[in-house]
Amino acid sequence: MKLKPTLALLFAVLSGFTPSLQAADRAAIQSTEQSVDQLAAQVAELPARLAWSGRVDLSLSVSGVVDQVLARPGQVVKKGQLLASLEPTLFKAAVAESRAELDRLIEEQAEAGRDLERVKELYARTVSATTELDAARLRFARANAGLAATQARVERSRRLLAESELRAPFDALILARAGEPGLVVTGPCQPATVFGVARADEMLARVELDANQAARWNLGQVARVQVGARTLTGKVEGITALADGRYALDVAIPRESGWLAGQPASVRLP
Repeated sequence: MKLKPTLALLFAVLSGFTPSLQAADRAAIQSTEQSVDQLAAQVAELPARLAWSGRVDLSLSVSGVVDQVLARPGQVVKKGQLLASLEPTLFKAAVAESRAELDRLIEEQAEAGRDLERVKELYARTVSATTELDAARLRFARANAGLAATQARVERSRRLLAESELRAPFDALILARAGEPGLVVTGPCQPATVFGVARADEMLARVELDANQAARWNLGQVARVQVGARTLTGKVEGITALADGRYALDVAIPRESGWLAGQPASVRLP
């Protein structure tokens, strides 16, 4: 009979603590859920689109008539690969002409040098007058000047011949072909686009952000990009202000076969 009050008291104590323990559990769960929600808000995936990286229009910088166009849209070309060229006859003729003039002036300069040494020797023996020595020096200086000018013309003609060929500036994907054989190129004042190209090994995942989202990013920062079933690591290459007050964030990622600009992607924000 004496144990009944004790058991009743123990039951009462346990009964009183049970609601407190349940309340603590609920508080812990709510706190965890809030932390998860906060983390989810901080780490969000925003829709993006793939865009070309390094897109540029290629044109010939010298005047002439297009002779060859050697690449097609969709083709991948290597850096330095010949894409198009102008009719080369005039450029090759200019190189040959300037080279012939250079050979002649090399001989003249050598002859002027020998003549100067001869006059110096005669002058030292008081056989030649000062005027003859001055004239020999003048002829040698003119020969040197003519030789230097012609060497510059040779380099210029070689440069123009090289610029009559259009080569890939990097490993590139041909996006558009705007020139065909017979196209007249009028020079650097009105360059005619022959090809549109972009980098073959890299693309951009482009996402539009508001100012608060854009402020979280820095150039070179690492980001995760989802393209279809593929998840890739990229780096922020640009944060561009748009006319509507938003910002375009470009994340550079390695390009895989079959990827084209405009395909959907997603970028994970910090």
